[in-house]
Amino acid sequence: MRKKAIMSISFGTNDPDTAVRNIDRLEADFKAAHPECPVYRVITNEALIELMPKEGDPVYAVREAMARMVLDGVTHLYAQPSYLLNGHEYDELEAMILSHRADFVEVKVGQPLLHSHSDIELTARALMESDYAELPDDEAAVFVAHGSHHTSNATYCALDYVFKDLGYENAHVATFNAYPQIDTVIRHLKKAGTRRVHVSPLMFVAGQSAMEGVCGCASNSMKSQLTDAGFEVVPHRKCLGEYDGIRRIYLDHLEACFR
Repeated sequence: MRKKAIMSISFGTNDPDTAVRNIDRLEADFKAAHPECPVYRVITNEALIELMPKEGDPVYAVREAMARMVLDGVTHLYAQPSYLLNGHEYDELEAMILSHRADFVEVKVGQPLLHSHSDIELTARALMESDYAELPDDEAAVFVAHGSHHTSNATYCALDYVFKDLGYENAHVATFNAYPQIDTVIRHLKKAGTRRVHVSPLMFVAGQSAMEGVCGCASNSMKSQLTDAGFEVVPHRKCLGEYDGIRRIYLDHLEACFR
């Protein structure tokens, strides 16, 4: 007997409201598209599992979820991570899941958000058309990602370039740990004569530390660095799961697993 199931995977967050506005909404989309499939919530940061609310559906680590699925009689497993890049974390996750394929008839892992050029274009449009479609010439949007030392970090540079190629000259990408860094973005903002900057996380979910690193008042936060550079700064505590267009990309990647 065939029994399909979906594994919804995210890094997790220690902020319950962020989980509701991002993880819950994406999983609701998965359930609406495939009401016949149970959805197993997986958090890759296992330390956060103990901090998750005890009510509601259970939260699993990756291997724990797969063991539970075997006990539940799942035969066809479709995993969709909410990662952004085809980087180290995605490669390790995919390898871990596929190492258990002998336990199932079929196992497939969906691609991350920025997998293809088409994904990058769709992401750029989803971000800008949702909240920043009519920015004045002297305002800009800066989206802040963690950044990676993996070669996949170049994807963030591609996203920044695609913003401009689509006509969003006042949209920029910055990262905490790689390139582009905020000093590079500040240089471009000043060259463009920007007065006001809207800054928000380029993350599916952002924990309290990451969110404060983007929007907080600490001297090294992105908001503070932009303020110190002379810009009026408007922080937006909105993660990627809150954008309908972004969730649509993840759902499309899950749908590819079912084909």
